[in-house]
Amino acid sequence: MPNLQIERLKRLPRRAHETWQGGWVRLPSWVNEAGGKPYRPWAPMWISVQRDIVGPTESYPPGQRDYAKALTSLVQFACDPRRAGYRPGRLEVNESALAEHLLGMLTEVGIEVVCRDGLPALDRCLASLAEHMTGRPPLPGALDGTGVTVERMLAFAEAAGVFFRAAVWEELCDEDLIEIVSPPVPSGLGFACVLGAGGHTYGLGFFASREDYWRLHRLLDAPEAHYAASGSGAWSLFFGDITEIPLADADLWEDRDLPVAGENAYPCLVCYAGRGKLRRPDASTLAFVEGLLRALAAATAGEIDTGRWTRRVVMAEGEQEFTLALPDLLEPPTHQELFRQGVMPDRLAMERMSAQVDRFFAEHPAGSIDDANEMMRQQFVGKSADEIEFTPRTDIERAQDLCYQAFDARGRRQLQLARQAIEICPDCADAYVILAERMGDVEKRRELYAKAVEAGQRSLGEERFKEDAGEFWSMTDTRPYMRARFGLAECLDALGRTEEAVGHYQALLRLNPGDNQGVRFILVPKLIQLGHDGPARKVLDEYGDSPMAAALYGRALLTFRAERDSPAAREALRQARQANPHVADFFLGQEDLPPSLPPSYTLGSREEAMICATEQIEAWQATAGAVQWLAGQEKDAAKRKRKRQATKRRRDHRKRH
Repeated sequence: MPNLQIERLKRLPRRAHETWQGGWVRLPSWVNEAGGKPYRPWAPMWISVQRDIVGPTESYPPGQRDYAKALTSLVQFACDPRRAGYRPGRLEVNESALAEHLLGMLTEVGIEVVCRDGLPALDRCLASLAEHMTGRPPLPGALDGTGVTVERMLAFAEAAGVFFRAAVWEELCDEDLIEIVSPPVPSGLGFACVLGAGGHTYGLGFFASREDYWRLHRLLDAPEAHYAASGSGAWSLFFGDITEIPLADADLWEDRDLPVAGENAYPCLVCYAGRGKLRRPDASTLAFVEGLLRALAAATAGEIDTGRWTRRVVMAEGEQEFTLALPDLLEPPTHQELFRQGVMPDRLAMERMSAQVDRFFAEHPAGSIDDANEMMRQQFVGKSADEIEFTPRTDIERAQDLCYQAFDARGRRQLQLARQAIEICPDCADAYVILAERMGDVEKRRELYAKAVEAGQRSLGEERFKEDAGEFWSMTDTRPYMRARFGLAECLDALGRTEEAVGHYQALLRLNPGDNQGVRFILVPKLIQLGHDGPARKVLDEYGDSPMAAALYGRALLTFRAERDSPAAREALRQARQANPHVADFFLGQEDLPPSLPPSYTLGSREEAMICATEQIEAWQATAGAVQWLAGQEKDAAKRKRKRQATKRRRDHRKRH
């Protein structure tokens, strides 16, 4: 029985001098289906080398590619008079099995079929398609680096997996500048810091010098300036899911089945040269980083605490000895040095002075307010916290003093002090809080905050919760417990345990109605998200009118939920927009929410909008029609603004003429 596809080709004229290239290719885009892993769709693609014309393509999931579809696509291209209308003399394909399949059928129509490792015309077509779809040229792949082979990448992938599984960021953070003392270091890789303690970006940042590290800290909001000042560029190793690495790397991992520690653990080592330019490492740089990853993963907590350690690791080329150091742990920078680098003192360290005042008056009770003021003047006025020291009387006070030192410290030193505090007194809540804040994994962070809450409860005792409820923040020794419970609530919410989180937030408000921690602004949208509109409105009413965006947008949402698009709802939203017009940009997807919140803000600022939107976006999305209503109100407001501007222009025109 004749093959109809071949019969169609026989009827076409043959151009013996023409070569086509093609086969099954991955398209330069990702498909994310609910409940499944992201994948790149496949398509049979054919291109005329001489005429640079591409045939029609249809995409398929990975499991649906077969040789019959490739032949069908080829015949459609050949028979389409708008594209070809002829058959070529030669066909170059990218798979040997496909070449064998086509060879038996196409020989009789005079088409030579060969398999080639590289198909330049096809590669150029895919690169052009990638640039069209992403708006930028495709990023260089790992094998583009000089001397880099698949075997070299296999060794790097294995080391990256060891590093990721070791969760090195639980011991070191981006405040721990690591000096690679030996072996000889490639350019720009003499210092490094571990990323991941914040739970967002995992990997390593590299620096050519200490000054290079501090410059990035000062220019964190302007990384392009840092890249420009770095001369040869700034190296970085990051881990992400397969959609975040260059397409060529994703192909390499899938085609060669390279090892990976998890769905979010695909490693990528790049050099950022500024202006969107990236460079991939050569073979020797890749080998150096392979050894460094293994050395860091093998380091024990005890070794790190010494500030300098040596590890011999087994690499693809043999054994190599790495000596690493933490210069800022061996010789901590002074407050003045840190201030020059843009590091501001931690506000929690200021509580140390309050603790000293509490201890002084516990030992020297004042007979009257006047006596207390005079004693304060003599003992504290005009003196810095370092000049005032009243010996702690109990283990909990000794442990808390170490926590105050930790608040004022950086990096590894914080962990050391917190762990020492727990050894002195397991009831020191702030010590667990410090450890929790350094933990990237949310569940592990929750466990530490839970221990902090339990420690605070033991330290304060049951009677304090009865006698001092309502005044907790005004007492220095209750604040660690409040910090612990706030952190626990945040973790529970992040883990989807919102009902439990709400219970903790409500308890915090009962203990401290003054709400120094800003609990109400988080509690209101959480209550709305759970459908508890009455309690949410009660919280807002108890605290009265507020100029803050969180209160105003919360009230606007509650009004919409109760009345839909009513005059009262529109007025509430107008007041919210007037207070901070930037919030809607985040709700409507015109701006992306930041991975971490800004440390401070001013009313009406974009920073305030980031915080407000992060806290409320789930409540708005959980309210049917709310986001669409907001979009409509934004559109109407823009129309009114344009109308006012047009009226003003006409009025000004009449005045001039």
